[in-house]
Amino acid sequence: MAAFLNETLGFLASLFSDRADDPSTPPPLVTIRGIRFPSDPAIEPHLLNVTTTTVETGPDACWGHVPDLRPYWKTEQGWQWRDIETFHLENQPIASCNGLYILFYSFDLDNLPKNERFPEAIYGRTRCFAGDAFVFKIQGNAIGEELDQDGWAAWQDVAEDILSLNVMRLSN
Repeated sequence: MAAFLNETLGFLASLFSDRADDPSTPPPLVTIRGIRFPSDPAIEPHLLNVTTTTVETGPDACWGHVPDLRPYWKTEQGWQWRDIETFHLENQPIASCNGLYILFYSFDLDNLPKNERFPEAIYGRTRCFAGDAFVFKIQGNAIGEELDQDGWAAWQDVAEDILSLNVMRLSN
């Protein structure tokens, strides 16, 4: 069922894609700065650089390339069972932190440790994930504005001082 859903979502996303030239041309891989929220309480949330990887299936397939988080989730199932959610930061005291963000997480609790270490202020509630959770910034202010001229995701580095924002503080 999950495979069918992923394929269907990928197909629907492709209908709305503006891929300019040859759709078989893969997106350019880029290295982007994001935030890691480790499941291990001994490791503080921190910035990291991750190179994107090409994706053809999954909830993020419409972007063509996404941060390659496989080394952190360590199992194929952790990667296959990834999911995403979006959120906005607006009216922040550091203007470069405003924008559209993508939360990447896995729900593979069979192989990854439970993680409840994510800022409650982002969604207004406690969140639970399997393994580490990651946040990356994408162009635009809404889904539909996040693609570059070539039709692939336009990732942006998160601001270096984003973790100093009150909204990014952990409650525990």
